[in-house]
Amino acid sequence: MVDASTGDAPRHDVSDSASDLSSMTNATPEALAAYYDKWAGSYDADLPKMGYDAPIRAAQIMRDHDIALDAPILDAGCGTGLTGLELARLGYRDITGIDISLECLQEAEAKGVYRHLKKRNMNKPLAFGDNGFAAVQCIGTLTYVTEKRKLFAEFCRVVKRGGIVSFTQRADLYDNAFIKAISATSRAGLWEQVSHSDPMPYLPNHKDFGDEKHIFYDVYRVK
Repeated sequence: MVDASTGDAPRHDVSDSASDLSSMTNATPEALAAYYDKWAGSYDADLPKMGYDAPIRAAQIMRDHDIALDAPILDAGCGTGLTGLELARLGYRDITGIDISLECLQEAEAKGVYRHLKKRNMNKPLAFGDNGFAAVQCIGTLTYVTEKRKLFAEFCRVVKRGGIVSFTQRADLYDNAFIKAISATSRAGLWEQVSHSDPMPYLPNHKDFGDEKHIFYDVYRVK
């Protein structure tokens, strides 16, 4: 999933669902699932029009940090599978995707790049065993997670020691509460920071975003 925006995209360029992103920032899990179920059919066409390139950048992070091509990766908030597709293009072949939208998961399944796909609400425990993944990527999804500290702990639980957790967060939402959730995870000895990017493009072709909204790419190594 892509994070909710704070403005409306041009309706002649993208679907109505894409234009209504601003209404979803504080949506309940049920409303969020219904929204993305509706958007799933046009999601893959809408995102490139808005200039969204995070899946490509996220996949390259896995290569840059030497995650083996046969290593199991969890794509948390996989949406329609755009992130998994970019991983597969780089040669990754053991990808598990989770998302709150069943329709998005069906679109992801059609891409044929995931070993497993599961419907999950990431405000709850992930329902995977300990140390089962070499890496987690969570791209364009944290806006919708209220229990971020608990989710970060879950990521560290399901990723083996030495593996990485890679995620994006909008710069305007990288606030004190978000930083505290990261810091608490570090103080608990669960992970250590590897990198924090400069502000990067988010939706540069969006008429209300342009150069005004950016995202950070963070990478942490599980201890």
